Amino acid sequence: AAAADIHEAVRSDSAEAVEAALSSGEDLNKIGPGGQTPLMHGVLQGMAKAVAFLLEKRADTTIAEKDGYTPMHGAGFQGRADIMKLLIAHGLNPSDMHTDGYTPLHRSCWGGEPRHTETVKVLLEAGVSPDEPSKDGKLPVDMVRGNGETRKLLKERPRQKK
Repeated sequence: AAAADIHEAVRSDSAEAVEAALSSGEDLNKIGPGGQTPLMHGVLQGMAKAVAFLLEKRADTTIAEKDGYTPMHGAGFQGRADIMKLLIAHGLNPSDMHTDGYTPLHRSCWGGEPRHTETVKVLLEAGVSPDEPSKDGKLPVDMVRGNGETRKLLKERPRQKK
């Protein structure tokens, strides 16, 4: 049988399928379409089971896709709250700043869906400041585009005393 494509296996969101692809010789960190590793592909597609399995297998969490985004940022702009929890539990920095000066919280705030608000909540619960500035001083609330729930969540969040 031909080697199962690991990116295809990730899309099935099955640990067994990913395991089978690895057993057939696929590379854990193979760069696929869009310069995405299997881990990044799973993050962007919302495949939590596959992501959990790849993290367990020690997939490289530092490899960025073609635009320089790492898994934390992908989970942010796609609004993947469950996956954001997995990445944070795995030890990834929830305040990781991209070269563009924005953090996963800023990216989550751009999104207009309820899932983006959920992702913002996960980041705040992980200890990220609701006032975390971007490199150019923009606050997460400045990023909100028409998502009233996200705006409300940021405004109601108790501030840490300086």
